[in-house]
Amino acid sequence: MDKSIMGHKSFLIPLEESDLEIVSNWACDPMVCKYYLNHDSMEEAYLEKILNNPLEDLRVFMINTVDNVSIGKLSLRILGDGNASVDMVIGEKVYVGKGYGKDALKAVIKYCFEELDLESIRMVIKEDSVRAESCCYSCGLKEDKYYIPDEDMGHTTRMVIFRKDYIGY
Repeated sequence: MDKSIMGHKSFLIPLEESDLEIVSNWACDPMVCKYYLNHDSMEEAYLEKILNNPLEDLRVFMINTVDNVSIGKLSLRILGDGNASVDMVIGEKVYVGKGYGKDALKAVIKYCFEELDLESIRMVIKEDSVRAESCCYSCGLKEDKYYIPDEDMGHTTRMVIFRKDYIGY
């Protein structure tokens, strides 16, 4: 799998089997899942399946602080058309609102555009998740006005950043 991705306050390392219990505990916490759209992706059975049968287009990372405390999970799905989809949660409530999610998202955006040479990055969030929306805006993502959620994804917003907006031309 990939090497670690470094941010200023955090670093992302590939998910390992020893991380499964931590992440599945976040999935059981209603305060974590309240504003997190995709809490099924934190369930132990799903993550075990990913570890045992890795998908070529899916990379799952743990978000760690610089002192190596696991505080969240980030999934990066690379789509065949030069685009990527990001799914992120900060599961350790003590670290919520302290800039770790923003730092991790900025590091992944840089990784996607500078190392993977992708064209866009998308992130679907719940409409009532003010923190997620603020995080996306501060990382350069904007609301995708063309996004129409299907039945399963009702009350969601898709945020997007394009390569041209990242590099500035």
